Amino acid sequence: MTPDPSSPSVALPAPAGMIAPAARAKPDMRLLGFLALGHMVIDINQGSFPVILPFLKDALNLSYAATGMIVLAANITSSLIQPLFGYLADKTARRWLLPISVLLSAVGLGFLGLAPSYGAVLALVVITGFGVAAYHPEGYRTATAVAGDRKATGVSIFSTGGNIGIALGPPLLTVLLTTYGLPGSLGMLVPGLLVAALLTAVLPRLSAPAPTVARDRASAAGAQTMVGAMSLLILVVAIRSWTQLGFTTFMPFYWEDRRHAVARMNSGYPRFGAV
Repeated sequence: MTPDPSSPSVALPAPAGMIAPAARAKPDMRLLGFLALGHMVIDINQGSFPVILPFLKDALNLSYAATGMIVLAANITSSLIQPLFGYLADKTARRWLLPISVLLSAVGLGFLGLAPSYGAVLALVVITGFGVAAYHPEGYRTATAVAGDRKATGVSIFSTGGNIGIALGPPLLTVLLTTYGLPGSLGMLVPGLLVAALLTAVLPRLSAPAPTVARDRASAAGAQTMVGAMSLLILVVAIRSWTQLGFTTFMPFYWEDRRHAVARMNSGYPRFGAV
């Protein structure tokens, strides 16, 4: 039978489980950029933390054990309590945590160089750690919410901000400390205050509900937790972090001791030659 070209066309319904391209939610690149910027500042503060430890050790006459306790306090607050914030993020959105966590991490690190005692150092480290722990779960959840259907793209953009921060943190704080001494850590307040203000400004847009299509797909694609796979991932990350943290924390002390040893040897040469 030959179709009549004058007959009106009828749109066929899309197969079940498929969404028309026009209905797909597009990622909000601007909001993703703000989230990645916040992630960058958070990881600038977290990544630059080992740089200040040798300065604190000399200023407060700390032992290696006491310095290690500072690292322990930082990681308990920034890492071990992070699942708690993740649990809270799964319950309900708390977008206000984003600017507050950036501010906390900057305040803790910024005033660390002015800490008058070991107890004050630990308190400021805990403040920084809470900021780091609070930002990541809420940040990842918000990134997936504003990424529309391209959630992998959104998470990768968000993660790139953190990787850039890890790279920028140590040289930035090193320049501040070698130029201005321990009070130079106050310079780390500047990016934190600026980005916290930016996140506060876009908070209403970040708090807007996700598109209905994205929510429906997310709820339909819900899967049960794979305990074995998750345990394996946690083990791999723990081993990687153990090695990375030990290296980045104590390598500055090693080079500092080597530098002092070389200086002592060089100062001894004239005496040996004069004998």
